[in-house]
Amino acid sequence: MAKKSTLLVLSLLIPGQVIIAGKVPDTTVFNLHPNQSSQTVFTMDFESTPDFSLTFSPWTVLDKDSSATFQITGETFPHSGEPFAFISFNPAQVTPPMTDPGIQPHSGSRFGACFADRVPPNNDWFISPGIHLDTNGSFSFWVKSCTGWYGLEKYKVGVSTTDNNPGSFTFISGPTPLLADTFWIKKTFSLSAYNNRQVYIAIQCVSDTSFIFMIDDLAILTGDSAVLADFSADKTNIPAGGSVNFTDQSDGNPTSWLWSFPGGSPAMSNLRNPSNVVYATQGIYNVTLTVTKGTYSDTRTRNSYITVASSYPSFMSLDFESLADFTLDFSPWFIADVNGGGTYIITDHTFPNYGDPFSFIAFNPGQVHPPMTDSGIQPHSGQRFGACFSSAPPYNPNNKWLISPKMHLGPNPQIGLWVKTYNLMYGFEKYNIGVSKTTNNPGDFTVISGPVPLEAPVDWSYRQFSLADYTNEDVYLGIQCVSDTAFIFMVDDIQIGSNLFVEEIPPGEWVALYPNPAQDKIFINFGTRPVKNPKVILFNNMGTVIGHPEFPSEVKGSIEVRLPDLTNGIYYLSVSDEKRNTVKKIIIEK
Repeated sequence: MAKKSTLLVLSLLIPGQVIIAGKVPDTTVFNLHPNQSSQTVFTMDFESTPDFSLTFSPWTVLDKDSSATFQITGETFPHSGEPFAFISFNPAQVTPPMTDPGIQPHSGSRFGACFADRVPPNNDWFISPGIHLDTNGSFSFWVKSCTGWYGLEKYKVGVSTTDNNPGSFTFISGPTPLLADTFWIKKTFSLSAYNNRQVYIAIQCVSDTSFIFMIDDLAILTGDSAVLADFSADKTNIPAGGSVNFTDQSDGNPTSWLWSFPGGSPAMSNLRNPSNVVYATQGIYNVTLTVTKGTYSDTRTRNSYITVASSYPSFMSLDFESLADFTLDFSPWFIADVNGGGTYIITDHTFPNYGDPFSFIAFNPGQVHPPMTDSGIQPHSGQRFGACFSSAPPYNPNNKWLISPKMHLGPNPQIGLWVKTYNLMYGFEKYNIGVSKTTNNPGDFTVISGPVPLEAPVDWSYRQFSLADYTNEDVYLGIQCVSDTAFIFMVDDIQIGSNLFVEEIPPGEWVALYPNPAQDKIFINFGTRPVKNPKVILFNNMGTVIGHPEFPSEVKGSIEVRLPDLTNGIYYLSVSDEKRNTVKKIIIEK
């Protein structure tokens, strides 16, 4: 085993989170809309119906297939798995709450969900009460497939002039079922063929072993004199200084528009589709649109619609692989050597910055002269790790820092890292984890890892620390080496963000992914037992194959998979061997 010298390599892996797709119910409410004359606009936004209700009076639901429905793995809610047509689904009230972006309402807290039947296809109906039309009425609603993994949801739109019996409906949506995309989209159908008649209007779900058909914000305009305000934004979560483009989605062809953007610049607009509304300050903001046509007007406010985060990142990782061998520059990370002093060397080995004063160094044992093959000094992953060498007396003990850029911590924030002592002959390496709310000066940090320094084991070990006391705050995170004439403190695969976890395989499963969210790579952990003929396929949310890396005929342990250049969003990774198949959801955040 080599003797003391200077080594540093930082490597970061972002742990992965598995999200299992599931199905979501639907909620309906029938209301006379304000600011319109009697019986001109009717809406159903599901906000008045109780969570997980199966009835929506005065709207009618019919479960013509009477089949039990699929459940959401790991989630419970009233009526889960039972036969039903539509359910008033509130993802925040599921146990545990569902935060998956694919299953959130178009607006408010609830939406209408039709789950896939165990005996396909679906034959489930959502029907309005009888409504008397004037001239040139319309029917609009927002529709979505929860996921495209099992195929897009299928539906029809029908009108009956007699009653709400399914056999009485004529379909106005075309000869073949429509497909619901994996993002919310507004659909509008003319009712001009039924001028001056009483009608029932229906949405029929005819999906075949898909997942969850989602509807929200239904609206019936009885004639062309009425207007109904509605709008969308190209993005609702932006950093401070970011801009948003708004699109008018109103029914009834309004002739004038008045927008209000609290916190935005401009703060108001009378354009139909305002663009480049800039939000400079962190916060959560409402948006209001008032539309007018003749004597009719309507106003819609979306509360807490625009979330403006700090301009600082909420996720940060350091895996040392993009750094130059033996560099002392970790930008945008910062290093500080408070006590200074030359560092111990490794006998019979040389490398750049050998023996110099430094805090941390990006250490690649394969590029040392001669190369170091000692198993004790290899990275946790990749080719490099972060190394902090001990300073020789009288500059001991170490007071050396590796400090993150300034970050804005989100919900359930944590820091996770792999640590190791190189050579136990000189004692365990010791370290602290600190947080600063002011500057990256080492003197401003508060140690959060405990009253006494931690010891790094002789084998690579994962350590994770809660940052819950700093949720929604702007901070710096620091790793402080305080070893006293030890040898080399080794760190690798650092990650700072929300809901981190390491790559251990959960009970009952055979494979795990990490990190998640990911950026440009992901690790697949197959465990200690050999896996034969593994196959991995990457899909987007539409089910389109993006890539399928090649693997050896037999693997075990963790395998690194480099991802193609992907935009931020949700993707799926299918992992299989000769006997098993698992689909995992991954989130790309750059």
